[in-house]
Amino acid sequence: MFLLTTAGGLAEAFSVFKLPNGGRLEMFPVGRWAISSEDVGELKIVLMPDSPKINARAIYSVATEGADDFPTDQKLEEQMYRVAERILSSGDFVERKPVVKPFYPPKGFGYYAVMTDRKLVGLPPRPGDYKFFMLGMIRLAPSVYLKVQIMADLEEGEPYQQLLGMAEGAVYTPPR
Repeated sequence: MFLLTTAGGLAEAFSVFKLPNGGRLEMFPVGRWAISSEDVGELKIVLMPDSPKINARAIYSVATEGADDFPTDQKLEEQMYRVAERILSSGDFVERKPVVKPFYPPKGFGYYAVMTDRKLVGLPPRPGDYKFFMLGMIRLAPSVYLKVQIMADLEEGEPYQQLLGMAEGAVYTPPR
């Protein structure tokens, strides 16, 4: 259901994914990430580092069916705030109130929130445990959303920034 430009499982110049609605999503990988995808009702793209020294990963899901629930910038921002607020209410995170930040995609709009795992603060990185969890959504077109989850040890770190940049740089082409 997808076409992926790869070399030994590692992304090259770009990756093109065919979507269930007949459109396509282009991603421009930065760094060396192993990319896999599957159709689980919506396209799910998983990015894992090619090195065990990097403790980060991302899951992007592309929803192309259903209502256009967040047609305006403001509605999507409010939704991301509500979602982050629910997650933070568990008490598992350092943040008490959501800080919602904008994505800067070439087309569309989106927002995300970053949360810090309270029990990992001050500890050295451990593979598979991520200090930072980012959750966001980009409206690429009416009823087409890129849902983004990034897990990493440092928000300012290169792996996190690469994964954030790949999400922001994703380009949707509607069906012909």
